[in-house]
Amino acid sequence: MTGNPDFAYLYELNRVRSTVFQIGARADPSLDTPDSFAVILFFELADGTVVEVAKVDNTEHESGTIHIDRYYRDHGAETKDFDVDIDGLYEADAYLERNWERFAQAYLDTHGKQPRDS
Repeated sequence: MTGNPDFAYLYELNRVRSTVFQIGARADPSLDTPDSFAVILFFELADGTVVEVAKVDNTEHESGTIHIDRYYRDHGAETKDFDVDIDGLYEADAYLERNWERFAQAYLDTHGKQPRDS
């Protein structure tokens, strides 16, 4: 499991194709009263590189605030989805936990075990 100190909390889910998937959350200023947050589904490569599969955050964009970044999609496909029924950090966590296996399979099918940008 990653030793990434940036996460306020982190937990392991399970394996897909021998790859361990995890969910980690960041919140500012705190988990109890987050002004900003990100909940990330990811896996870690042997060299410590964190590969993000999907992320729900509330970074403000022209199209809205709370959204999912779907890194498991093909290059060139729209990754941001603002049509989500998520109201906060813990709902974001529950959403990723409910859908993690589907997102993990899609990422591995599309990108293998490489970071999306490569």
